[in-house]
Amino acid sequence: MFRLPTHVLMEPGCLENLPAYLRSKKAQNILLISDEGVSGTDWFGRLRLKIDGQITVVSSIQPNPSSTEIDRLAAESRSKGYDIVLAIGGGSVLDAGKAVAMLLNNEGSIVDFEGKDKFSNGSIPFVAVPTTCGTGSEVTWVAVVTVPEMGSKISIKGDGMFPMAAFVDADVLISLPPHLIASTGMDAVTHALEALIGRLANPASDALALESMRLLIRHLGPCVRNPDRREYRKAVMHASTIAGMAFGNADVGAVHCLSESIGGLLDYPHGLLNTLLLVPVLRFQLDHIRDRLRMVSAFLGAPRPESLLDRLETMVAGFPLKKWADLEINPDQFEQIALMAEANGSNPSNLKEMRASDYLSILRAL
Repeated sequence: MFRLPTHVLMEPGCLENLPAYLRSKKAQNILLISDEGVSGTDWFGRLRLKIDGQITVVSSIQPNPSSTEIDRLAAESRSKGYDIVLAIGGGSVLDAGKAVAMLLNNEGSIVDFEGKDKFSNGSIPFVAVPTTCGTGSEVTWVAVVTVPEMGSKISIKGDGMFPMAAFVDADVLISLPPHLIASTGMDAVTHALEALIGRLANPASDALALESMRLLIRHLGPCVRNPDRREYRKAVMHASTIAGMAFGNADVGAVHCLSESIGGLLDYPHGLLNTLLLVPVLRFQLDHIRDRLRMVSAFLGAPRPESLLDRLETMVAGFPLKKWADLEINPDQFEQIALMAEANGSNPSNLKEMRASDYLSILRAL
């Protein structure tokens, strides 16, 4: 089954339509969630002035948003009578906004709703504006939240958490530093590839994942080097959103199982972790995913999937990003990370059965 109830507008400059859309929904009391980086940009300030009604801006969302942060924001917001939650930011902001919008219709802590369809009521209306080219959260039914006392991340899923609308405006990438274009763009590559090679892949998700990969292979590198070129921004931003549509229906796999485990434990950026783990994990799984990867390598004129992995490896090496060694992860933590990866809810989606010992082998090889 393929589902996508979110109304999606994908076009450079489409944020000009957001104020009119909010008026059409009679939104007079808006909770606007963002972060300091986005809320400090000129375009954010101009957009806010065009939105009618009362707006409460919360711009304190941190990377890898915590359950404590989300519970506090929801508690402060429950008595305010908000009509709509509007989230403008990267994946952390969108996930935080999604979680808060759900909690405003459901009493309890966010940790009470870990898993699938654990909440009784849908979210209050939620509108998503992505500002990076990697999250895909603007079109998915899941919010990923860090629980500090557990040292891990949890996923809250349900049809009631799909955004009501998403405004995907590639022009916002003009304010994004090249290293974030690189790491979030590779996050989108990871979403597309893991959607393609997983057990839950379907014809619709395959079509979206393949188109996302076609755009990213051709345009991500040029966009990192020349983010002022609108055609590059448009290609990678659209690729990110359609990759979100793909993995939102087909799930992710071992790369995310590892990256979410490391991110929850050590609070490293999700996009960077996916970037560094993608090729090593796919090489480890290659015998089981070769036929699926060949669909991507074929349009590169390279029938061998190894050629695709080599291409991705070369791309990553050319980006202004930290290397695995720069993270300085203590090898004594590898066994804990591997066990967490095996327990991840997306682990059963892998075509190759992945046990903690497999994840441990990947980590030790890195």
